[in-house]
Amino acid sequence: MSKVSIAIITPSLGNGGAERVSSQVSIFLSNLGYDVTVFAAYSNQDFQFKGTYVHLGLDKNKGNPFSLMRRSFFKLFTSIKNGSFDIVVDFRSRRIFFIETLFHLFIYSKVKHVFLTIHLPLIEKYIPRPWFIFKPIYKRATGLIAVSQAINDNLTVLGYSNSKNIKNAIDFGYIDDKKHEALDFSNIPYVLAVGRMDDDIKRFDHIIKAYANSVLPGKGVQLVILGDGKIKPELIELSKNIGGEDLIRFEGFQKNPFKYFAKAHSFVLASRFEGFPMVLIESLACGTPVISYDCLTGPSEIINDGHNGLLVENGNIAALSTAISRMHSDEKLYAFCKNNARQSVDHLAMEHIQQQWLTLLETTAV
Repeated sequence: MSKVSIAIITPSLGNGGAERVSSQVSIFLSNLGYDVTVFAAYSNQDFQFKGTYVHLGLDKNKGNPFSLMRRSFFKLFTSIKNGSFDIVVDFRSRRIFFIETLFHLFIYSKVKHVFLTIHLPLIEKYIPRPWFIFKPIYKRATGLIAVSQAINDNLTVLGYSNSKNIKNAIDFGYIDDKKHEALDFSNIPYVLAVGRMDDDIKRFDHIIKAYANSVLPGKGVQLVILGDGKIKPELIELSKNIGGEDLIRFEGFQKNPFKYFAKAHSFVLASRFEGFPMVLIESLACGTPVISYDCLTGPSEIINDGHNGLLVENGNIAALSTAISRMHSDEKLYAFCKNNARQSVDHLAMEHIQQQWLTLLETTAV
């Protein structure tokens, strides 16, 4: 009997939470014995993966975008049509009516089972409007895979009985291998923030202001920020304006963030919204307590307030500053959270999440 063939469609294998998860899924589906092919729109590769790799040819810096997109779609269509795939797992955002109509007519129709992943509480990013057209189509998909229970609950309320919550996984072995690499700076205490800087969703400005108003600058504890994007110059300027240019370090995008997670005193997240943020679970996997806004969705499913970190009212910079100070000044709280950090995410180990995917595929698709 031939192997079950699975196509994973992803924006890329680099620089993003959904992209990181798509690479993980390729690894454990390959480990389970499936024949996996990864179709990536863009070529950047920062994450490990397993299976056959196909770059679809998109490039943000070259060529006519419409022409590249047309060729990319045709390449995917031809590959799916000729590849005899049994299953498609799609990690894209799916908000453009015309493009998703083409996918349903020419891509998904060529396979028996389609799983559509949903990584944020903004359902309109994954089910395009008008909903009265796409809702019945999405209800016929083999499964909608929500990365958090809150997103799954929302889908259920909207009438999608085919939704299921499978959380993001942690590769403890990979993290443990990478976290011991040396940093370019040493013996400098710091708190950490990580994320894209293409927009204000991660609200690094909140983190910078909260840090500046905390006790940390006076204690010589720095703020280290990983990430790149178009608003990075604004954030650097903000740090200068508040007098923090000597204490706030912008380290850019890092292929190995785990060495930063492992050596940080704590990790801070101030997003407007999340799905099931990898940065929180990766920080905890490195044994580092976390501080986060209680935004939609994910942080409240990861952080047990006062047990492995601190949850803060969403958008409240003053409360975030207080939490940052408390995590540093309350040594008993910090030691307790640090001691609990890693074990609090044990249930997200690759082998556990891999088993959930296996169960899903065996009971609904294979």
